Amino acid sequence: MVAEQTNQPDCRGFDLVHVFDCRHADAFAAQVDVARQQGLPVVVSPIWIPLGEALWGSRTAMAVLQGAVNNPAIAAEPFGYLRQRSMVLQLGERQFTYPLGDASVQEGNQRIGAVLQQVDALLPNSWLELQSVRRDLLWHGGCFGVAPYGVDPVRFLDADPEPFRRWSGIEGPFVLQAGRVEPAKNPAMLLWALKDMGLKVVLAGSTEIWPEYVELCRAIGADRLTLVEHLPPELLASAYAAASCYALPSWCETCGLVSLEAALSGTPVVGSTAGHEVEYLQGDAWLADPADPASIRLAVEQAMAAGRDSERPRRLRQRVLEQYSWLRTTEATEALYRRVLG
Repeated sequence: MVAEQTNQPDCRGFDLVHVFDCRHADAFAAQVDVARQQGLPVVVSPIWIPLGEALWGSRTAMAVLQGAVNNPAIAAEPFGYLRQRSMVLQLGERQFTYPLGDASVQEGNQRIGAVLQQVDALLPNSWLELQSVRRDLLWHGGCFGVAPYGVDPVRFLDADPEPFRRWSGIEGPFVLQAGRVEPAKNPAMLLWALKDMGLKVVLAGSTEIWPEYVELCRAIGADRLTLVEHLPPELLASAYAAASCYALPSWCETCGLVSLEAALSGTPVVGSTAGHEVEYLQGDAWLADPADPASIRLAVEQAMAAGRDSERPRRLRQRVLEQYSWLRTTEATEALYRRVLG
């Protein structure tokens, strides 16, 4: 096996090509075309979320928050439109509505769907993702499997919270989010939702991709916000163990690996009603509407009040241990490879 990030892979000497992420139409079409030209079967892990909903949600939430920072007196009405999904977002000449996005998103979906008809099998990360692909991209093939994400229990299961507390200087309760600081993961809305609680928020992830959005987070979070560009794995594990709550009210998760890692540490998890992560988290996390600051705040308050020793975090930790290992991911992947290869 060779993993290669290119649109023109050299497939000579291989029996099968496995493409990850179909959301970028040009790259996806090129990768499948190369494999087809070389006569090889293609398996696709779509990593699919409804693009129109994710683009509308992440960009509209950012615009509403920018307006609220600049003029707090008029913030209530735009937040109401955002919650109701009735706001129209204008980006240059593109006009986005919920849930379909704009014409270019729909055209992209049609193109991706057409390429998917050429592949031999799909391997999504959840049954909800498979249903989303069927609905959004009109794929109705019969050869598929589900390979859920896996996490490494050795690193996260019994991590010590003290190294992160010593490193960060944070002594009291705090909320953690790990991953790129970007509109799709919605950290600015998390900060806005918690702005009157006096609660520290740690964002641990790259700040390079969206500098404008990072500045929005800084404006909202002020001295409550700790931004960390990168945490080594051992220190990230310690941060999970130290956090009072892990919160990812995202617009676009199939399921965040970080949420599963946090769950292994026993940290109460706040997830999103968008995306597909409810299949992983089920009723053992607190779910929030990414468009609604009140919903996010309530979920965080309830998760923190319940604490690490409550039933939900214990159940989620046990289920992650039992169901979401890389061994299970590998077994599901190999089973589909064997089916495709006959």
